[in-house]
Amino acid sequence: MRFFQRLLEPLISAMGLVGLICVTLMMLHVTTDVLLRFVFNLPIGGTITIVSNYYMVILGFGSLAVAESRGAHVSVEVLTELMPRNVQTGLASMAALLGAVVFGFLTVRTWIEAMAKMELGAAMQQGTMTIPVWPSYFALPLGCGLMVLTSLWRAGALATGAPSTFGPDMSDLENYGDPKDE
Repeated sequence: MRFFQRLLEPLISAMGLVGLICVTLMMLHVTTDVLLRFVFNLPIGGTITIVSNYYMVILGFGSLAVAESRGAHVSVEVLTELMPRNVQTGLASMAALLGAVVFGFLTVRTWIEAMAKMELGAAMQQGTMTIPVWPSYFALPLGCGLMVLTSLWRAGALATGAPSTFGPDMSDLENYGDPKDE
């Protein structure tokens, strides 16, 4: 498990960095567009298309594995918290395996779609500009594929009793930053 984690951790860190860059670029792009639009009446062409088809798609799908690696996905534990710890761990491991299967199917399907969009040279018209959007379709299989690997790692870690998160563990947010801990 440790070997697999050492291979996976840099990939997930890189995706986290890409997400950080996307958020920063999106913020700068939109802010600059708003300032130029309302102060100088010179909007940046294609802002809506670029923000919605590049920044947001990359950020949304790239962050899946980052959240999974930190145990930060939303989970509802109404019944499972009443079960013994080993049953909870087994269910969490099975859920991670099921997630890997589902995201595996998504990876294949989104890869097929990305290839089709690339062959078509998919683009969007915004005003007088034509903006190619086919490259953004590859963010989906990349993000889903990394999620598959992360889910498999997490399932294996849970099954073997190894630590199932790396980076800050976000699974216990109710006690995160609790003043009595200080």
